[in-house]
Amino acid sequence: MPRSGAGEYSPPEPAALPTIRPSGIGVPGPRAWHRLRLPLTHFLGRYPRLSGACIGYGVAALMVVVFCLTAIGLRIQQTEDGHCKVLARMKAMQVDTRKLLDELNAGYPPDCHADNLRRLNGLMFKHRYARGIGLLDDQGRLFCSVGAGPVEPRPTTAGGGIDGSIGRYLIGVPVELFVGPVAGSPTATVVERGRFQVLVDGALTDDAFAEHAGVVWAGAGAQRRRVFSGALGAYTETTVGPDAPDLRVDWAHARLLVTTTVPGVSPVSVQSALGWHTLDDGRARVLLVAAAFCGLFGFLLAGGLARRFRAYESIDYRIRYLCAPANVVCHYQPILELASGRMIGCEVLARLRDGDALLYPDKFIPALNRQHLGWAFDAAVSRAALHELGAALPPQTSFSVALNFFPQNLQRDTIQAHLSSVLAEIGRSDLRIELEVTEYDFSPDLAPELRRLKADGYGISIDDFGTGYSNLGIVKRVSPDYLKIDRSFVFEMGDETIRSSLIPEIVAIARAVGSEVIAEGIETAAQLAQLKQLGVQYGQGYHFARPMPLADLQRFIATNVASVAAGGL
Repeated sequence: MPRSGAGEYSPPEPAALPTIRPSGIGVPGPRAWHRLRLPLTHFLGRYPRLSGACIGYGVAALMVVVFCLTAIGLRIQQTEDGHCKVLARMKAMQVDTRKLLDELNAGYPPDCHADNLRRLNGLMFKHRYARGIGLLDDQGRLFCSVGAGPVEPRPTTAGGGIDGSIGRYLIGVPVELFVGPVAGSPTATVVERGRFQVLVDGALTDDAFAEHAGVVWAGAGAQRRRVFSGALGAYTETTVGPDAPDLRVDWAHARLLVTTTVPGVSPVSVQSALGWHTLDDGRARVLLVAAAFCGLFGFLLAGGLARRFRAYESIDYRIRYLCAPANVVCHYQPILELASGRMIGCEVLARLRDGDALLYPDKFIPALNRQHLGWAFDAAVSRAALHELGAALPPQTSFSVALNFFPQNLQRDTIQAHLSSVLAEIGRSDLRIELEVTEYDFSPDLAPELRRLKADGYGISIDDFGTGYSNLGIVKRVSPDYLKIDRSFVFEMGDETIRSSLIPEIVAIARAVGSEVIAEGIETAAQLAQLKQLGVQYGQGYHFARPMPLADLQRFIATNVASVAAGGL
């Protein structure tokens, strides 16, 4: 008989997939990831190109997004650093102007005499940001300056001013009032405190403004106004208040507004707008190269993943998850005493659940061997079968459970530790365990292990007997409990072939070594009658029952007990 049903004929069975799983089964279920991994890899393997393209180009798109976000982050940092330079330059101007105004108001009279103007001129040149000093009369009108001398008294605050911590800032004051006639009538910022005004040199701040700021706003309340607007000032907000957020996305105009504000008596805000309009040729080329690289990477990744995903559909990849305990499905084929028709036990035949389908042994046994998962599979099948049978079957005088193990797993110490543990878990001493090994795998190296297992109380069956070339001396030393005639011998009985004529010889060999005979593949009443005449004690096959789920086995046992009690097969 094949390992876990490996060589059995496996046509589609009419029985539905089992839905009853007795509570006595103690096999732990897989983790959630394992439950998701099998259908996920199945989907990926079924649609490898689509899955590879989605993931590959998705990763490429993510790389583009990460690159863009990184570039934007660096650009924002660069912009904020530029704002800090603007504010640092304004701070330096403020400190210098404050010191000059302190000196003027503390030690110099607002006198337009030549000697006083020379002294003021000397003082002015000691301060980096001062380019002119004006003197005010009692009415706050400019009547004299160091550069222009006496002028027609006139107010310089017609346009309003901004109150600051060092004085009042006047924006857009004509420069000629402080230095004399100048071509183009330029204007500048003047700071006024007491009876003096200081003309600030805008050249020392405007270069920083032009390079790092879109606009600069200053003042509090009604005095707040824009004091600078650069080439990109049109892309900034119409009004920038002191409470403007440091970073704001303007989706309507596809721009990112970066604002840096210094609080105080006269809060100063520097704002720049980032967007496509701020991309120069160099940055645009870098973005295009990065996008092309990400696209190429996505293309290569998609191809590599598609090849990888194709392997997911292979049984060699999926077998590791398919042979998890939750995917093991046990079917049971009854074994009957031919003379009485009484059921003496069953053979456990394993299938693997693959989604909504069942995989038969001929589909997955080779993969199990290639992936060296034989013991994991054997342990899962034997544990599941014994737990199911132990929980579902009523107490029996003796009920044989035939388990198929890979030959390399028939090691006495390993088998004994495993099966004794499972039997202790289910608390059933009336189940007789039969260990099956095919004649093809029967070897001198295996004989000592089988003898030790037999001594431990396990039954030994040589499956598919007659198909191999086992040494009869070795068979006799093992003294198996059963020799199982391969189904091919039974199938050819009606044709009276040479193969079928060997059945009496097999029966004779069994008697010689002290074994009983089980015939596999009994499909007709004629085959049953012939086998009984030849002295075959037991049999299994479609004539009695197909391999079936546990619930069907329970119904079969009940029917068999009733049939035997009634005196019929």
